[in-house]
Amino acid sequence: MIEMQAVVEVTGGDVVALSGRMSREEFDRALAAIADYGSDDDVELGPEQLRALLDEEVIIMAGGLEVHDTETGVRVGPGCCAGLESWRDWARLLDEEVPWLGHSPSPGVEFAAGGVRVRPDEERPDSPACHIVDLAGHLERVRQDLAGFLDLVRRWTPYGLGEALAARFDEDFVISAPL
Repeated sequence: MIEMQAVVEVTGGDVVALSGRMSREEFDRALAAIADYGSDDDVELGPEQLRALLDEEVIIMAGGLEVHDTETGVRVGPGCCAGLESWRDWARLLDEEVPWLGHSPSPGVEFAAGGVRVRPDEERPDSPACHIVDLAGHLERVRQDLAGFLDLVRRWTPYGLGEALAARFDEDFVISAPL
C-alpha cells in the first residue's frame, strides 16, 4: 500500500508527518524546526522566533512529501531544496510532466501504465520504486492532512500567534485551495 505524507525535518535528522493527528510533542518539534530553519541560533522557541517567522518574505522549511510503500518498505523522501512550499508541484505528474523533486539524492520518476513510479535516487534506475496509482487521491489526502495541521497551528501555537501563523502557512504552502 502506498502512503504519501507531508513531513518536516526536525532535530537529529528525523522527520515528523504534518497532520491533524499529530501529538503535542510532534507538533512542538515541528513548529520549532520550522521556526529555526536557516537560523544559526539554537534557542528555545519563543515569541521572537514566531514573530520573525511571520515577518519572513516566504516561509520555507526542510521537508516535503514522502512516499512509502508499506508492502516493500521502499521509501522516497523529499530531496534537498524541494521543501514543503513546493508540494503542489507533484500535481504536474498528473499531466505527465516531471517536476523538480530535489537533490542529494534526486528522486527518479517514470510514467507507467496506470500510474507513476518514483525511485529514491534517479542515479539508480534499477532500484525498487513506489508505484503510485491514484496520485490525485494521495495529493488530496496530503492537502487534508495539511489542513488538519493548520487547525493544530491555530489551537496550539503559543503567544496568541496561532491564527496569524496558520494564515501564513496556508498562504505560503497553498493548503486550503483545491487541487
